[in-house]
Amino acid sequence: MSSATSVDFAAAAAVLPHKENLRFILGLKLSRLRKARELSFKDLSERTGLTTSYLNEIEKGKKYPKPEKIAALANALGTSYDELVSLQLGPQLDRLAALLKSGLLQALPLHVFGLSPADLVAIASSDPERISALFDTLLTIARRFDVKMDDLLLAAMRSYVEQNHNYFEDLEVSSEAFRAAHGWPRRATPDMKQLRTCLIKEYKYSIDDTMLATHPDLQRLRAVSTNGDSRRLYLNSRLSEWQQAFLVAREIGARYLGLNPGPTTSPLVKVESYPQLIDNFRASYFAGALLLNRTLLEGDLRRFFSLARWEGEVLVAILEKYQSTPEMLFHRLTQILPRLFALEQMYFIRFDRRLGTPHVSIGKELQYHGIHGTHSIKDEEHYCRRVLAVQALLSLEAGGLANGPIVHAQRTRDHATDEEFFNLSVTYSQGPGSDVLSCVSIGFRVDEALKRMLAFWNDSAVPSRVVGSTCERCPLTDCAERAAAPVLHAKTERRQREIEAIAALAAIGAASGVDRRGSEGMKE
Repeated sequence: MSSATSVDFAAAAAVLPHKENLRFILGLKLSRLRKARELSFKDLSERTGLTTSYLNEIEKGKKYPKPEKIAALANALGTSYDELVSLQLGPQLDRLAALLKSGLLQALPLHVFGLSPADLVAIASSDPERISALFDTLLTIARRFDVKMDDLLLAAMRSYVEQNHNYFEDLEVSSEAFRAAHGWPRRATPDMKQLRTCLIKEYKYSIDDTMLATHPDLQRLRAVSTNGDSRRLYLNSRLSEWQQAFLVAREIGARYLGLNPGPTTSPLVKVESYPQLIDNFRASYFAGALLLNRTLLEGDLRRFFSLARWEGEVLVAILEKYQSTPEMLFHRLTQILPRLFALEQMYFIRFDRRLGTPHVSIGKELQYHGIHGTHSIKDEEHYCRRVLAVQALLSLEAGGLANGPIVHAQRTRDHATDEEFFNLSVTYSQGPGSDVLSCVSIGFRVDEALKRMLAFWNDSAVPSRVVGSTCERCPLTDCAERAAAPVLHAKTERRQREIEAIAALAAIGAASGVDRRGSEGMKE
């Protein structure tokens, strides 16, 4: 992710208001001085006239006392007023002070993990030097690997989505309530005309279909919406009708749900905050639920899953029925399959490849229960070429999808974990004029739940392969599809041999010591 579209740690300083800097740093200073003087809250309360609960809240960074109370604290702790209110924490805690001033703690969505900035400050006050060293280590790692604020916020949101199995009942209900309020039949997908009319008449938007496709700096964007005195949605005319319908529905969702996304782009050009990401996600979820009604889709999926044999043309027919993009359909499946079909052990992944290049990258992913470990895979690694989705992308060239998307099914067994998955994939072009091919894939762990739900899970016509994660991590020696040397596996193996050799030396030394002590005892 380029720095042009990111908020780095240094630039985040403006996020943290000055008063919060003062609160947190004063709390740390008060805690250190009180403990250095071996004073309890009760002792300090008696010396200052401040209640113990108020002192506790000051130390946690929740309260900032008035000047006369700070003066009383300084007098009780044997320090000066100026020293107590200074933003300097001393050389040992410079890194911790820099972290507090950077705004990182405020920008991170700590509440997702049940924490607040005050909680971290309370932890830091228990052993400031060690915590400062820990934060310094984390910041060093972030700089070393060019981790931006965007990366942290997006990772936090992905964690939030995965923890909820990408299913949000309130948004499902809202989409159905909206459909009912507008008299749109439940068993039909709203068309583009209905959606545009709603956005224009009900929410007072104007829609521009021409500017993005012709603007030299904005051609890659799918949509831009602006607020103010006049609301305007710019749509890229190069998109399919369904893609445009989704973007209009998303804008409707933002208004209907009372969200405040501000000026937005698709895809996001700049991540401003975690609330912005959540609002964007909720509006997009609403749009997907509106266009791909769960009740209607459930019926089609149950008929498909009940087939005795794998019939890819049925999956194509579902795509055509809803006029959906493969990615949107598969993403919608990740929302409803765990809840309506009890298929919780699954993952979603989108592979991308630019025509004329041999590189396949991971464009998007969701993992439930951490069953498909791709989060740690670096972009330069070579994803396993035995995976049918990757094979399909590598075998296609320009014009290879002239007849529409291609569907695949494959059973895979992970050589490292011996886990078996049933994978459904669709390979498709990103759109007219695009030189990017994509393949979306959903993998279901082959367990009793899948066997009950998917009648063709064991169809002999579905190819089966033993697979790895990436060539760099794979120990298989007889792989004709290998695209790169197993350098990461070799590194891991070498380290393990070193650990075992060191342990053996230690064992020899321990045994020698026992023998020596034994012989000395015999001499005595």
